[in-house]
Amino acid sequence: MAKVFVMHGEINKLAQLLGVARKTVSEALNGQTNTPLARKIRKLALDRGGVVKNNTYNK
Repeated sequence: MAKVFVMHGEINKLAQLLGVARKTVSEALNGQTNTPLARKIRKLALDRGGVVKNNTYNK
């Protein structure tokens, strides 16, 4: 799954905005979870300037 990269300190801000733990945000942004909450976290991160990086490589 794709990862969402955010600016330094943004994970803390996202966690505070959504009332969840930093770990929850980190796992969602790293593509480790795909729950409705994780999708909400990723969408909010992208809306706030996050960038998607796919885990695929061209061979």
